Amino acid sequence: MRSKEIKYLGTGLGIGIALMTLILGSAFLIPGVRNRLLTQPEPASAPMALPPLQINSATNPVALENSPTPSVILSAPEISTATSMPFIENTSVPTFTFTPTLSPAELELANGGLVLSGPLSREQQLNLYNAALTFIAPTYAESKKMSVAINGLRFSDPSTTCGPLSLAILQRAGIVSAENAPHDFFLINPDNGLDRQKLEKVFPNELYVNTRYKIKLNQVNWLAQPLMPGDFLYIYAGEEGNFEHMLVVSRVDSAGRAYAVTNYNTEQGFVINEALLYDPSDPTAGLFAQWTKKKEQLLGSTGFAGYELWRHN
Repeated sequence: MRSKEIKYLGTGLGIGIALMTLILGSAFLIPGVRNRLLTQPEPASAPMALPPLQINSATNPVALENSPTPSVILSAPEISTATSMPFIENTSVPTFTFTPTLSPAELELANGGLVLSGPLSREQQLNLYNAALTFIAPTYAESKKMSVAINGLRFSDPSTTCGPLSLAILQRAGIVSAENAPHDFFLINPDNGLDRQKLEKVFPNELYVNTRYKIKLNQVNWLAQPLMPGDFLYIYAGEEGNFEHMLVVSRVDSAGRAYAVTNYNTEQGFVINEALLYDPSDPTAGLFAQWTKKKEQLLGSTGFAGYELWRHN
């Protein structure tokens, strides 16, 4: 009995082996099955690493949030030369251009409000105009304070500060010596011997030309004999005038008009301001025309006996 069982068992094993051989042989004869069997990868000894995950935040902004594997290594996006060039330019050190601030005189020079004329240098003429502007006091109260500051006297009045103001302007511009105090020119008169000495000290003959013009201001041909920046004038009242005056020409414009920062009477009282002296193309314009308009006028009249001029040579 046992020998028969062993016999049947051996016969069964033989039949199983034969069937397996037959099946494998058939598989290799069928191309599709054979290819799948041949290309099947062998088991690796270690798990394969996942390729880097490419995330484009522009097209998939939530890709990182939806990623089930938080330990995935993110690869940096490639930056092309075309897109990186503006970045490089923008991070370069910027170049700053410093534009110097122009003074009032330089601005006037640029727009024709001041032209260089006469013997003074360019620097002197610019300094003269800038210096003159610092004394402007356009109201009576302000001009009162300014006259006190110029004269150094508590009770100074803007109606009589013309001489000290003129000297102070020239001194601040560096055109004349600061040796004399501005108050030394208070109410001076060239016809007075002592006052003439003061004038000669400030305007020495070796540096200045002194000329007396005995002609009414409203009769002067300013085209033929124009005033120039830095000219110091003493204006004589004459029999028809009621005050004498001193001033310094602060600038001349491209139309030949002359200006001065000086004290003069207005309906609101005396002020210190820049004023047009004359316009060579309009004999009715400017202070000179106003002061010689009529005899003993309420706001003041002068210049009927001409003027005296000191000009740097």
